Amino acid sequence: MKVNILGVEYEILQMSEEEFPKLKAMNSSGLAELYDKKLIINKNNYISREETYDNLEEYAKKVIRHEIVHAFFHEAGLMDYCKDEQLVDWMALQIPKISKVFIEANCI
Repeated sequence: MKVNILGVEYEILQMSEEEFPKLKAMNSSGLAELYDKKLIINKNNYISREETYDNLEEYAKKVIRHEIVHAFFHEAGLMDYCKDEQLVDWMALQIPKISKVFIEANCI
């Protein structure tokens, strides 16, 4: 799947650790390969994380949002924010809630 992030096309790919060994090396559920314009989602990693057992699909969506937020900060030239995992994770968790309020308020 391809997405447009501030005018730049990124590809979202679901790959295994065997297909993309950097996922295993970094023990990561996802990676933003910002200079390759690829967001790599570990299609197997989230299944083994205890906190995801109740809702694997929602965790996978959160991982995708997390990597997309990295890409937005990168394309906006906000590299300090791009490297801030706590901020990126907060945004990935809160954006759906914020979007819902925007829709309710009819301001998008």
